[in-house]
Amino acid sequence: MSGRLFRLRTVPRRVQALTAVVLLAVIVLFTVTGVALWDARAALRAIGHDEGPMVVATNDVYLALSDMDAQVTNVLLTGAEEEWLCDVDMDGGPSCARSLPRYFYDIRREDAQRAALQAARLAEDDPVRLRTVQSVLDGLHLYDQRVQAAMERGRGADHAFGRLPEDAAVEYRAATKIMTEDLLPKANNLTLAGASDVEASYGDPLSRMRSGRIWVLVLGLTVLVALAGLQVYLARRFKRVVSLFLVAAALSTTALTVAAASLLATEADYVQMAKEDGFDPVLRLSRTRATGKSLNADRIRGLLDPADADRYDQTYFEKSQTMLYIPEARDLESYYRMLETRVTRYGGDSHPVSFGGYYGVEATEAADRGQQAPVDTLLTRYRAYQQNDRRVRELARARRLEDAAKAHVDPRWPFLSHPGFRQHDAGLDARVVRHQLVVDRMVRDGEGALAPWPWLLPASALVIAALVVGGVWPRLAEYR
Repeated sequence: MSGRLFRLRTVPRRVQALTAVVLLAVIVLFTVTGVALWDARAALRAIGHDEGPMVVATNDVYLALSDMDAQVTNVLLTGAEEEWLCDVDMDGGPSCARSLPRYFYDIRREDAQRAALQAARLAEDDPVRLRTVQSVLDGLHLYDQRVQAAMERGRGADHAFGRLPEDAAVEYRAATKIMTEDLLPKANNLTLAGASDVEASYGDPLSRMRSGRIWVLVLGLTVLVALAGLQVYLARRFKRVVSLFLVAAALSTTALTVAAASLLATEADYVQMAKEDGFDPVLRLSRTRATGKSLNADRIRGLLDPADADRYDQTYFEKSQTMLYIPEARDLESYYRMLETRVTRYGGDSHPVSFGGYYGVEATEAADRGQQAPVDTLLTRYRAYQQNDRRVRELARARRLEDAAKAHVDPRWPFLSHPGFRQHDAGLDARVVRHQLVVDRMVRDGEGALAPWPWLLPASALVIAALVVGGVWPRLAEYR
C-alpha cells in the first residue's frame, strides 16, 4: 500500500511531485537567504554593539590610566602637591582649592572604572577577562595609595622644579611600577583579546555572507527551473498555454532572489567598511593615542626618578618603535635622526612608507585611498613631539634639570603637557572620532536595510508557495 504513494504513473501524482520539488526548492532558497541575512546582522552587531564596543572600552581603560599617570607625573614635576592633596578642615570642607590636574585625575579614574565595568558587562561569559578586569580595579586602588604617599612626601619637602625628594621618588617608583608593569599590560591584554574576538565575529560571517549570496542566486535559478518544468508539464498535459499563478510565482521568485542577492552584497560592503574603514582605524589610532600618553609620562620619569633613568629611556624607545617603527634604529639618538628623514620623505610627492608600527599601517592605508594629507599632518606633529623630547633629554644630560623639566610642560600653564604633545594627541583624537562615525554610519545603514526582512522573507515564501499551489490546484481538482 505504501509503495503506491510514491508511484508517479498517474498525472495527479506527477503534478504533486513537481509541486513538491518546487516548494522544497522555495523552502531551501529562503532558508539559505535567512541564514545569510542572520550572518549579516550578527557581524554588524558584533562590530557596532558587542565585541567592538568592548574592545573600545578596554582601550579606554588603557587611555584613562595613561592620562592619570601623566597628571601625577606633571604634578610631581612642578611641585604642586599641596593643591593636589588639599586636606579637609574641621568643618568638613576643603581647606584649599584642588588643582585642575587633581580634578582631571579623578575624572579619568572614574572613566577607567566605568570603561572597565563596561568591558566586564560585555565579557560576562568569559571568566578570564572578568578576573583581569577585577585585577585592574584592585591594582588601581593600590596605585592610588602609592600616588597619595608620593604626594605627601613631596609636599613635606620644598623641592625644586623637576627635583623630587628621595622618599617621594621611592613612592613614585612604586606607583610607576604598578602602572607600567601591572595595570597597563593587563588593559592591553584585554584589548588584544577583544580584537581577536572581533576578527572571529567578523571574518566567518562575512565569508558566509558572500558564499550565501552565490547560493541564493543558484537556488533562485533552481526554483525558476522547477517552476518552468511544472509550467511546461501542465501546458502539455492540460492544453493550457500558461498559468498566471505560476508566472506570478516566477516573477516573485526572481524579484526576491535579485533583491536578496543585492542586499547581501550591500551588507557585505557595509560590514567590510565598518570593520576595515571604521573599527580597525579606531582601534589602531586609539592605541596609538594611549601609547603616546604613556610615552609622554615616560619621557619625564628619568628626571623624577634618576635611579631608573636608563630603564625609562629604554621603555620610551620601545613605545616609540611601537608607534612608528624604524628597523635600523638602535637607540633614541638614531631614532630621532631617522625619524626626520622618513617623515620628510612621506611628505613628498610619492609618499613612500619606509616605516612600520601603528603609523606605518595608517600611512599605507591612507596611500592606498589617496588620503595622505591627514596622515602627513599627524606624522609632522609626531616628529615635532619627538624633537621636543630630544631637547628635553639634551638639557637633562647637560645637568640643566630644571630647564629640562620646564621644556616638558606648557610654558604658560605648567600643569599641562607641552603644546607639541597636545597637538599630536588632539590630531589622533580627531581621527578616532572620524573613523568611529564610519562605524556608526555603516552599522546604522546596514541594520536599517535589514530591518524589514524578518517579516518580508517568510511572507514572500508564503506568497510564492500560495501562488504555486494556486497554479496547480485547479488542475488537480479536475481529477476529483
